[in-house]
Amino acid sequence: SVLRMLGRFVNPGWVHVLRPSLRAMSGQEVKRRRVESLSVGMVGFGSIGKVIAESLNSGAISGVSLGAVIVQNERSERPPEIGTAVLTTSIEEFLAADWFLCVEVAGQPWIRDHGKTVLAQGRDLLVTSVGVFTDDQLLEDLTSTARGSNSRLLLPAGAMPGLDWMSSAALDEVEEITLEQRKRPEGWRGTPAEKHLDLTTLTEEATVFQGPARKAASEFPKNANIAAALALGTVGLDKLQVRLVADPTVPGPTNRVTLKGRCGELSLEVRGKPLSQRTSRIVPFSVLKALKNLSSPLSIGL
Repeated sequence: SVLRMLGRFVNPGWVHVLRPSLRAMSGQEVKRRRVESLSVGMVGFGSIGKVIAESLNSGAISGVSLGAVIVQNERSERPPEIGTAVLTTSIEEFLAADWFLCVEVAGQPWIRDHGKTVLAQGRDLLVTSVGVFTDDQLLEDLTSTARGSNSRLLLPAGAMPGLDWMSSAALDEVEEITLEQRKRPEGWRGTPAEKHLDLTTLTEEATVFQGPARKAASEFPKNANIAAALALGTVGLDKLQVRLVADPTVPGPTNRVTLKGRCGELSLEVRGKPLSQRTSRIVPFSVLKALKNLSSPLSIGL
């Protein structure tokens, strides 16, 4: 057989990569994982969820539809953005609905409580609250569940610019990488920043936090998800150094990233537009871009 002829030259560990092509050559049908129609089950319906729902129901992404939405509290009126999708507060009803990919836009607790169940059902799970994975054991548990269930755990770039280039560069040697996040003072309300800063009277920039990404994302779970995403995609949660800044002079969230390594040097700044006090407007569109790539035969920027 072809495999036997190649056996002297090919590492046995590569055989599983070769077999699908060999089956195709022999006329046998090859199963494809991509589906022509992708139905989404969305967790949460805040500022991010509304943009996603409205885009999906307007037909902005061909072949992607909204199948169900789970919210924490009952609503007196049905939001028009969700169209005909199932709307529920019941986890049982949500999991019983007809959808294939779960999009989380509700916060870290939901992932801890229900992420493993979604993956165990063979459904894909896209997580925007990436900071939840400062818990190494949780990340390992969900990854292991996905592996055993033929599902996928997906982490979008969100508001993290240049993540594709930096995660590629991290496969080679990286000498230095830093991240600085600036938000207006009101964006740090309800966080540990209030313990040492008077955010209501701040007239100049002040450092809210400086240290490793793991601690930044743990202590600021609604503010520093991009720190976790960058760390997981590059040098790790304990090596990436992060500075969080309250700055009354910036009009919106501003992210500055530098990387120096064997692949080159990168230095960039993104002055984003806010979707809410803590969220960049780009975040829901990052999710929509991921859905477009997952549902299309053409994927750009992987």
